[in-house]
Order: sequence, then C-alpha cells, then structure tokens
Amino acid sequence: MRAALPHRALRASQHLRPIVIEPLFYFTRIAGNLCYAREQVALVTSSWIRIALGGDMTAERADAPSIRRVLFVLQSTAIGGMETHCVDLASEYARRGIDVHVVLPQTTALDPLVDRFRAGGASTTRIDTDARSGRIAQASGLVRFGRTLRTLRPDAVHLQTGGATGGLAVIAIARAFGRGVVAITEHDVPAPNPGRRQRLARIVMDRCAHAIISVSRRNAKLRRERIAPPERKFVSILNGVPLPNITPEMRARNRDESRSELGIDRGAVVVGSLVRLAEGKGLDDLLRAVGIARSDAKFELLLVGDGPLRNELIRLASELGVAAHVHFAGHHEDPERFLDAMDAFVLPVPSGSMSIALLEAMARGLPPIITFCGPEEAVVPEETGLCAPPLDPAGLAAVLVRIVIDAPLRARLAAAAAEHVRVHYSVARVASDTLDVYAAARADEMPARLRASAAPDPRPGAHYLRS
Repeated sequence: MRAALPHRALRASQHLRPIVIEPLFYFTRIAGNLCYAREQVALVTSSWIRIALGGDMTAERADAPSIRRVLFVLQSTAIGGMETHCVDLASEYARRGIDVHVVLPQTTALDPLVDRFRAGGASTTRIDTDARSGRIAQASGLVRFGRTLRTLRPDAVHLQTGGATGGLAVIAIARAFGRGVVAITEHDVPAPNPGRRQRLARIVMDRCAHAIISVSRRNAKLRRERIAPPERKFVSILNGVPLPNITPEMRARNRDESRSELGIDRGAVVVGSLVRLAEGKGLDDLLRAVGIARSDAKFELLLVGDGPLRNELIRLASELGVAAHVHFAGHHEDPERFLDAMDAFVLPVPSGSMSIALLEAMARGLPPIITFCGPEEAVVPEETGLCAPPLDPAGLAAVLVRIVIDAPLRARLAAAAAEHVRVHYSVARVASDTLDVYAAARADEMPARLRASAAPDPRPGAHYLRS
C-alpha cells in the first residue's frame, strides 16, 4: 500500500500541472524577479517545480548560447509599421539560417500577416497572450504559450510592443520556462503621466527582461523620463527596412498602372504618403497645407491607407476646395507599388520617430518631407530630405511648393535618401545590431554604440563600414 503512494502522487501531479503547478511556477518567478534579494528564493522554488514538470536544470546557465532559434511575440490588433518591422526582421533572420517562430493573436485582422511571415521563412502559432477575449481566455493562452516555449526551446524570446504597455505575463513566462535571452522592443513611448498600475507592471517587466530596446534615442529619453528602465539593459536600435529589389522597368509599370487606377495624369507631380488615417498623424494640417500650396504650385496628393478619419478628411478636402486633387487610395496589401506613383513623400506627423513607411519611401528613391526632424532621424535636413515645422500648415505648404517646383532638388535628395538608407537603415543592419544585443544581454554589458544613453547617431551603419 505504501509503495503505491508515490505513483498516485505522481499521477495526481500530472493532473495538477496545468491548474496549480504551472501558475505557481509563473508567480514564483515573477516574485523572484521583483528585486535581487528575492532572486535566490525564487530560483530554489522554481527549480523544484521545474523538476516536477520534467524540465531541464541547465536552462538557467549564465553563458549566452549561440542564436539558432528565435521566438517573436506580437499582441497586435492591426497591421502597421511595427508588424512590418517584425516581418522584415524575421525574414532577415531566416535568410541567415536562424529558425524563426512567431506567436501572434488569433484575430482575423492579422491573417495577412501570417502569410507574410510564412513567405519570409518563419513559422507561426496563433495564441492570444493578452486579455482581449477575457482573463480566462488569456490564462488558457498563457498556458499554451508556456508549453510552446518548452517545446521550441528558443535561444531568444523577443516581444514587440507598440509602447511601454502590455506583455508582462509573456515576459515573466519566458523567463520562467525559457532558457534563452528575453528581449522587448518598444516601438512607442509611455503616456506622459503613466498610472501607478502601468508603472509598477513596467518596472516588474523591466526587471524580468534581459534587454529593453527602444527604436530611437528620442523615444529612449521619453521612456527614461516617464518610467526609468535599468540603464544596463537599455539600448537603442534604429529601425531599418529591406532594400528594394526592383528594376526601372517594374517601377515605370507600377507608376503607370497606379496612376491610371487612381485617375492621376501621367505628367502630374504627385506628393504622397503611406499612412493610417487616424488621429495624431497631422493629416488635417497636410490637407490645409495642400490648399495653401496649390495657389503657387500645381500637384496632386496621394494618401495610401485607411482609418477612422477617412470620411472626415474627405469632407475637409472638399471644404478646402482641393477634393479633385486629393486621392484616397485606401488600404492595400501591396502599398509599396503606390510609392512608384509618387514624386515625393510627405509625413506630417507632429511627433514621431523612425517611421517604417518613411524609410521604405527613401529606400525607393523618394525625396522626403517630415515634420518631426531630430538629430537621429533618417532625414538629414537639406542632405537626405527636407524638414517642415510641425502643426504649421503654412510652413509645410512652403516646403511642399519648394519640392514640387524644383525637379533638380527632388533628384538630388532622392539619390541621397536611397543611398543613406542602403548604408545606414537596412534591415540587415537592424538584424546584426539585435543579434549583438542578444549575445551581450546575459553579461549585462551592452555594446557601447547601442546604449540608449549614447549620443544620437543618424548614421548607425558606420560601425559596419569600419569593421
């Protein structure tokens, strides 16, 4: 009778794993990472649980493993610049022979994203790791996520977030079950006055992660002011994009077909943008600037994208008397082809940083105009593009007139923009920088050139030119 007890206990533990042991594992590791003094307690507790789960006690070794498998995690609701960045980075990793797996939500809005990941060589799993469908569904998703981690055993788990919000459970479980580096890339910044709950969650999350990546030092500065992360983990990796592989003949065909589709004359000068039609994009200022500028220069405005402000912007264009010269192309799965219909690119966002759409346009050879210039943006004033004042339709109009009437200026800036992106803002450079961070994260000694506290650097590819 006594001999049967251990077997009964073992069978009972099998049933208790998903409802008792695994949640206990998560919370002991979270508690253990709240401060250094508790870490050894958590290690002992979680080690006992890892044995009960049939885990591997070598998972927490201190040395950084070589990166052979990376797991990306997204909690997106729609497809935008962050998602495109993740697809591009995953494709570049796969090109280098790294096994890439992506966990992303089950919403049908992301179905096209799955196809793009798979086309780039990554595999995918659909799991809701946030609370969009309720806490019970999230708990079930997190258990699945933990099992996925144990199955894949990635060398790095990399969460991509729109800002300093969400993802705590993902990061905690990645530390609990994972054997590799845990990194977070934040594509935006916290709100100016983050609440106590958000602040506490982010502090715990920062403590759990090995590396916190900002997409610019402007963003890093704001993050530091609003929710200060541990500096030893904090780095800045400027965005990058794939270099276009397109012949002049293909570009000419795209130009003709796109203009014909939209009813734009072949000889017109077209200024355009790939942008979500939403608040904070400066699109009302852009339409007002077009209304002012067209009295001095004749051109068309092309907006590629959709969003909640579409009808409002159509009404505003009509009120300003420019509706016949503003073309709303809507959402397209292949928006890049519309770049070939443009002669210049404009992004009137009053406050932004490291726009993927901007980099794609520059890589395609379009001279850019932006309203968020800074010491680390890809637009170097008068060298790779033009700057206009934010929230100033008249100031933006003056810059629009200048680029519309001066074809030699457009040609010079276009060539410089494409070369600048090729050297400094390619996704290959982003991949190399990120892999360097994975390798350095375990030692808490980030590369000096990537530290968030380093001086702004508008030429991040120079490191690879010297090496």
